Amino acid sequence: MPTQTIDDLDTPSLIVDMDIMERNLQRMANFTRECGVNLRPHVKTHKIPEIAKLQIDGGAKGVCLQKLSEAEVFATRGITDIFITNEVVGKQKYPRLARLADQIDLKVAIDHYENAVEISKACSEVGTELKVLVDVDVGLHRCGVLPVEAGILADKISKLKNLVFTGIMGYDGQAMSGKSKSEREKISNEAMDQIAIAQKEIRKTGHEIKVTSVGSSVSTWTDARRPEVTEVQPGMYLFNAVNLVEAEVATLDDCALTVLSTVMSKPTEDRAILDAGSKAFHFDHCAYPWLVGLEGAQIYGFSEEHANVSLKGASRSLKLGDRVQAIPQHCCTCINQHDEMVALRKGNVENVWKVAARGMMK
Repeated sequence: MPTQTIDDLDTPSLIVDMDIMERNLQRMANFTRECGVNLRPHVKTHKIPEIAKLQIDGGAKGVCLQKLSEAEVFATRGITDIFITNEVVGKQKYPRLARLADQIDLKVAIDHYENAVEISKACSEVGTELKVLVDVDVGLHRCGVLPVEAGILADKISKLKNLVFTGIMGYDGQAMSGKSKSEREKISNEAMDQIAIAQKEIRKTGHEIKVTSVGSSVSTWTDARRPEVTEVQPGMYLFNAVNLVEAEVATLDDCALTVLSTVMSKPTEDRAILDAGSKAFHFDHCAYPWLVGLEGAQIYGFSEEHANVSLKGASRSLKLGDRVQAIPQHCCTCINQHDEMVALRKGNVENVWKVAARGMMK
């Protein structure tokens, strides 16, 4: 069978440039190694076990996921060191969590004692132990206990059967909101100052902190240098996206992920319509993708299956049937829109990966 190329792909297609992705993988592995911290990538970004294995082979300690159902998918595909960096709550989930803990090296985040009690009961029934990290609010004001209360919760968890207090985590996703690189670094450092407070409170209760797991795709580059940190959890670094270029932690040359689409209509000389709209890219940040290699062309509107493109200068030569690539604003939600990802190397199809954990929200 002849080698397939990018020209053989139907559109819209989600594609990744393997040379760029591998370069990004190595860059983060080298950086975390130099900082002396473990790399535990957030694979909810891509939801593809085969890519997670590449990350682990490249030096990652294990992986992070957000949902129990995601963890179940990855565990069945040979990923055995998983941290669910989220609260797992609900009577339907507790038995599943305990069963998974009996099969792999599993950790979970907890920020309420009542939640810990229920998970303890479920693990006791299965006869297994589960490692627990106290989730600390470091400024995002989502989940997490206040840093000054971390010691209280850690001490209570340590007294529950079948739970093993292991450490703390803090997600400083608010670093993305900084208006400049220096402001984003300041926000990240302030978050790590909150981690230091939480560590102090826990040590007052006499408990050892084996793991301090932190970081976002923006803040990891600052957090990994902090002495409080033992591991970081970046997700988007493999692919990068418009939001990370804007946050100055990546360049356009670092963006490995694009959506390939076709010009399906050209109603006027200065306007084209692509066959990839909000269902192909997602629109959670309410910002449009950036077109690649089309100077003067800009996506300015979405329908579900259409993208409106304004054309200026040389880009006016774009014609019906031409194919274009665009970098998503946010790679995580974009990938979740697709059943598969096509891996390309120098324009040739090297792999087609199923987005195995797509839609796993429970």
